[in-house]
Amino acid sequence: MTGWEKVGALTALYAVGMLYANHAMLRRVKGAVAVRAAWTAADFDAVFDDTDPRVAPAVRAVLAPWYGEGVVPRPEDTLKRFLKMDRGDVDDMVAALRTRLELPEEVAPTPDLPDVAALVRYVDVLVTPASSRGPAAVPPPGGR
Repeated sequence: MTGWEKVGALTALYAVGMLYANHAMLRRVKGAVAVRAAWTAADFDAVFDDTDPRVAPAVRAVLAPWYGEGVVPRPEDTLKRFLKMDRGDVDDMVAALRTRLELPEEVAPTPDLPDVAALVRYVDVLVTPASSRGPAAVPPPGGR
């Protein structure tokens, strides 16, 4: 084999490898789309049926720009890794939820929220006063 034949063979091998990698990636994306197509807004709301009924739809509406049209968030979607949100994006999202749900502004910073489920639970705590959530949610006197 001459030098140019080796270059041609390696280039062809590289092209075949890239085609295989793209094909495998497209198969995974199509599989993920099929799984997400079966997930509906009603499924999302049903996961959080123990929260205030206004919270899950409000979170879905605020997250809609991050997902695109017709895609419903899943509770296990991480804010940092899956949605590529930074701390400022999460703070802005919580502020938008406060405005949408007509909640007062809070001085305390937003805690680290790992995923969509934690965001829904955090907003539910803001919406529902501790005294109306039952004895398990109210801390005992003395703080512990």
